[in-house]
Amino acid sequence: MEVSAFFVFALIASVTSGPSNVVLTTVGAQVGVLRGMPALIGTALGTGLILFVVGFGLGATILENHVVLMVLRIVGMGAILWLAWMIATAPVSAETANQEGEMRFGFLPAMLLQWVNPKAWIVSVSIVGTFMAVEGSGFEQAAELSLVFILAACIGCFPWLASGAALRALLQHPTIARLFNIALGLGLAASMITLI
Repeated sequence: MEVSAFFVFALIASVTSGPSNVVLTTVGAQVGVLRGMPALIGTALGTGLILFVVGFGLGATILENHVVLMVLRIVGMGAILWLAWMIATAPVSAETANQEGEMRFGFLPAMLLQWVNPKAWIVSVSIVGTFMAVEGSGFEQAAELSLVFILAACIGCFPWLASGAALRALLQHPTIARLFNIALGLGLAASMITLI
């Protein structure tokens, strides 16, 4: 495996739009970059773990079982649509957030989201098909791909978190914040169109 070529591929795959990056933008807008880092790390680690599972062979078993695949698709769509609704209807002022409870999205939810994120599975299968060699240890190759991907994903997803944080001052205006939440919620819901 050519590590530099894979790193570039992983970086591009991570920086492109998808459910996780929309969520990271929302997290950045809500809590800023520093407090949003656990969600960023959870996103990268969650996808890296899926890549390891797919590369090591368990992923093929999951992807070949039509019932499991259908359940994964339905649960994934439901979870992402629920998250889109939560983002679109999130509180827009500090007073409202304190009364209604701000949507919290940290390390564990971000990591678990990847297991129902169709993009994470598609990217992982593509990586295994393209970058894993027939010869050599499947465990070692899957581990190396996962570690490189986690590093690339931390770098590639960071601009989404930072862009959300950069909008925090603008989002102090309730109307703008409401429109921003609705736009991100719709964007996240629209990412499910490819599964229908």
